[in-house]
Amino acid sequence: MKKLTSLFCAGAAIALFSACSDGSDSSSAKTNTSQDTSTVVKYSVVFASSGTQADGAHALEQLIAEKSNGRLTMQFYPSAQLGDKVATFEGLQNATVEMTECAVTDLSAFNPIWSVFSLPYLWDSGEQAIKTIMDPAVEKVLKADAEANGFKIIAWTDLGSRSFVNTKRPINTPADLQGLKMRVMEDAVLAESVTAMGAIATPLPFSEVYTGMQQGTLDGADYQIPNVLAAAWQEICKYMSLTEHFTIPDVVFVSKAWYDNLSPEDQKAITEAGAAFTQKWNDEIWPKAITSSRAKLEEAGMLINNVDKKPFVEAVNKVIDDFLASASDEQKEFYNLIVETRNKY
Repeated sequence: MKKLTSLFCAGAAIALFSACSDGSDSSSAKTNTSQDTSTVVKYSVVFASSGTQADGAHALEQLIAEKSNGRLTMQFYPSAQLGDKVATFEGLQNATVEMTECAVTDLSAFNPIWSVFSLPYLWDSGEQAIKTIMDPAVEKVLKADAEANGFKIIAWTDLGSRSFVNTKRPINTPADLQGLKMRVMEDAVLAESVTAMGAIATPLPFSEVYTGMQQGTLDGADYQIPNVLAAAWQEICKYMSLTEHFTIPDVVFVSKAWYDNLSPEDQKAITEAGAAFTQKWNDEIWPKAITSSRAKLEEAGMLINNVDKKPFVEAVNKVIDDFLASASDEQKEFYNLIVETRNKY
């Protein structure tokens, strides 16, 4: 009887061990299969983890998953977690980062034709800008240049127009900008334009702007209404003046080296997700954000004033003239293409 009981116990132990072992192996196999079939797409950006652009990132994440049937998984890295724009661009060229979003002017670091987008008052609206850029004649030039530098463009996003935000006073005329240290993106034409309007242009990375305004080393910066809210500048800045001097769309692109190594099915999924995101952002997300964000800023106590733009336009005319006078033939040709195409919209 003892022998039978012992054999029964041993058999049960073996069965239990086998069951646990089989379950563990099965789970491991499933995990490995999942890891093997899901390709990670790291999305590295400088904008915040909440707000309109973050909402857009999550919409893009869903579209990538849907279009690839789960084969591609986007991982969102906001607030320069993987490095600033320079580090991110290097990562894309080396295929250690898969995707980013930036202002079109940032790509002037690779080809000066992109500096044309830095010119002030180039557009009547963000809608006109995005339609011009997505016109086949213009888009063909930009996509070819991006690919020559290691980037595959998948989406274009309207970000409206940038206006001055500051801690000191409302801006109604260029004279009101005198003596104010205003942060600008790191681009020479942008800095020259803000200087021409009367401010002290201060090129800085975006990550340093909030602290600079908080500590008083900056008096303000320029940004779009929804992004002011996302960056929480209303916590330290009382004034926003709608000068709308720069209208600079954003571009979403992936590493070409990474893209070229994807299967044809996954390449199609990425491009289709980008096209769907372009439409969703420009037709739905951004227009709704402008109205709702302005209401929230004003509720928080920010004073937002409209501006007669004519004096500001006149102040920057020389910047445009100087740019064209010293521009390369390629820049002039691209500028003429932009102006010609813009008139259609």
